[in-house]
Amino acid sequence: MDAGISFFSSIAIILGAIFVVLEIRDNKKMIEAATEQAKAAAVQADASAQQTKQNIEIADMDIIMRLYEFANTREVQTSWLTVLRTDVKSYEDFTRLPLDQQVSFFQIASLFESIGVLLDRGIISLRTVDDMFLPQTAWRRMKPLLDGLKTSSGESAYPYFEKLNQDMEAMRKSPSPTPTNSLLRTPKVP
Repeated sequence: MDAGISFFSSIAIILGAIFVVLEIRDNKKMIEAATEQAKAAAVQADASAQQTKQNIEIADMDIIMRLYEFANTREVQTSWLTVLRTDVKSYEDFTRLPLDQQVSFFQIASLFESIGVLLDRGIISLRTVDDMFLPQTAWRRMKPLLDGLKTSSGESAYPYFEKLNQDMEAMRKSPSPTPTNSLLRTPKVP
């Protein structure tokens, strides 16, 4: 009888070992399946992140294009021409302008302040501003007004416009690795 019990014990141990081996193999397959599923989820997450980035870029370009459309309205273009054609050498010259001309200066300053805010927030690039607008021309023409406002209030009335101008000056001083517009700028030949 001891031999029978020993035989059944041995068979039970062997069957237990076979069961453990089968479970380990099944667990390995489950782990491989879970790993593949995790890899697929990572690929999907990456694709989703890329799509989100593209959507943000499209939304940013939409903002830029709307701003550009606004800047090309008759009203803003009239204001721009007023700023370009009016010879303001001091804040006192500005204060003697008719109200509609003063409004033109404020409208253009506000436009470039808005562009400066978008630049500061990283929504648009300095290169895009350089390609689409003339902030340094605006700054030079409006400097007497801006300096007068700063003197009277003790702080910059248009700080993002001022920062935009400083960033443009810095960009102009630094060498550019590639031209921003191949139709207007000559590419550097190595």
